Amino acid sequence: MKKCREVMTGDPVCCVPADTVARIAKLMKTENIGSVPICEDRHGKKLLGIGTDGDLALQIVAENRDAGTTKAQNVMTREPLTCRADDDLQTAWMRWRSNR
Repeated sequence: MKKCREVMTGDPVCCVPADTVARIAKLMKTENIGSVPICEDRHGKKLLGIGTDGDLALQIVAENRDAGTTKAQNVMTREPLTCRADDDLQTAWMRWRSNR
């Protein structure tokens, strides 16, 4: 069975809670990704939440908020569902499906 490590990004770029939403959007564009982990700091990378393209569309664009001043901590999804690199991919997917 395939492991999560086979499809995950090993060392993803991240933002911190005080970063602006504009920074998240720029990272999404330059890295060609749809989500950015929000970590306690850039070195330890303790995960606090995740900023997604959906978060930006619904909470910034749709609400006409300023991406240059709105902080990641104000739009991130807190406590996102996670898995370990050695978890079975199918088990992780089923866990995600059951939490929707």
